[in-house]
Amino acid sequence: MGKSGGLTMMWWEGTNVEVQNYSCHHIDSLVHMGNQNPNCFTGFYGHAVPNQRKRSWDMLKRVESSVNETWITGGDFNAIVNEAEKEGGQRKPRALMDDFREVVEELSLVVLKADKGWFTWVNNRDGNAMAKERLDCFMISANDVANFPFIETKVVRQSKSDHDAILLDTMGRKPNECDPRLSFRYDVCWEKETDAKNII
Repeated sequence: MGKSGGLTMMWWEGTNVEVQNYSCHHIDSLVHMGNQNPNCFTGFYGHAVPNQRKRSWDMLKRVESSVNETWITGGDFNAIVNEAEKEGGQRKPRALMDDFREVVEELSLVVLKADKGWFTWVNNRDGNAMAKERLDCFMISANDVANFPFIETKVVRQSKSDHDAILLDTMGRKPNECDPRLSFRYDVCWEKETDAKNII
């Protein structure tokens, strides 16, 4: 929409993708990967206007309620969950961060941390006026984490935009025999332990 806002979805030729439904704030699709069951991928664009953000979270909840497959969502959420996802500029209102964090927890989503890069948006100002935020990310349903043990996401620097691109690789790097990732196991029931979040 003009020079900002809106969504596009692209995929490699030969990849079987079925767009289920869409709006100017989301594209819901089924992605077929080889002989496996399809995965649901939702491209997402959160309202840029803070007082409209609740509508974004309500829409995300509606999408989640209709998903029966493995679910991954990603895009520009226009929100951060805590101050660690911001550097410089004015402080974000705590209520906005709390609202985003609550919807992530309610939907049992796990934010996929980028292997390379962290901040995905910069205001392109100099010196003390510069602000950076992590507005763009991928999230996966906590119940589906085990289906993608080597999933990777990266921030890809852009020179002509205030947003960097984010890249998701569901296969990730193939491990070798001594890869420490092979010995790590995560049990979703740990999330129910109140102390677990503080420890992690």
